[in-house]
Amino acid sequence: MARTKTQAHVASKRAPASAPPPSAPALAAAPPKPRHAADPVFDQLAVAILDGSLPPGSSLPPERELSERFGVSRLIVRQAVHRLADIGLVRVRQGGPTQVVHPNEARDLRVIELVYMVGQGAARDVRELIERQFLHGYSLLFLAAKRASKERLRAIAEMADDYAARGAPGGEMSAFERRFFTALAEATDNRFYVLETSWWFKLTEGRPERPPVFTDEQRQEFYREIARRLVDDRDAARFYLDSLSPLLDMLGTFVLMGGQKTEAAR
Repeated sequence: MARTKTQAHVASKRAPASAPPPSAPALAAAPPKPRHAADPVFDQLAVAILDGSLPPGSSLPPERELSERFGVSRLIVRQAVHRLADIGLVRVRQGGPTQVVHPNEARDLRVIELVYMVGQGAARDVRELIERQFLHGYSLLFLAAKRASKERLRAIAEMADDYAARGAPGGEMSAFERRFFTALAEATDNRFYVLETSWWFKLTEGRPERPPVFTDEQRQEFYREIARRLVDDRDAARFYLDSLSPLLDMLGTFVLMGGQKTEAAR
């Protein structure tokens, strides 16, 4: 019975805040148009592994069965499976079945990108990505305030103040956040934060946007206060975190309730 469910799931699938606030990440958009014959096979098997339909420790169906199911050659199936093995989602055994590995055990950063690209918009997906965005922003503000010169902080503050002075319009939010948090990352003097911030914005480029979690007025005051605190050295990072903590608490409660509903439905 479990196998039938997995097969139905895999056959039916066709191929998730930038560093923070106040936009939530987009999770439900389809992956980019396949560029290789193995892409649809890879995408569907990856989704099944990431959402648990193919649980850790289980075996992938034989190549012949996957070939028939997807309507491709066994060579194409083999290429897709080897790509999964390359990023650590399966373990290929010579002469034996290919075993599914728990995604949390994967040590390849491409798995993070894959999680974002195939996320289905479940409550947990949304919560995890927003937490990552918001807390990354906190780290940038904290380090930039400690490391950057007054002149540099003033320039970053002016960027936020200018956005607030124009009413912090939602339509300009993504472009502003990219400039603002990239400038903060560069001000940390930490290559990991610079590269990670650049990678994140590249990952989210061209993705559909979700509605902002703040109104224009709230966003206007939020960034105006960030600007003041950066210039006055009044712990902008703490203000940022305190302002967003209620949202993080709400997301945690939402996910917990979602889990309880799921259990009740079983």
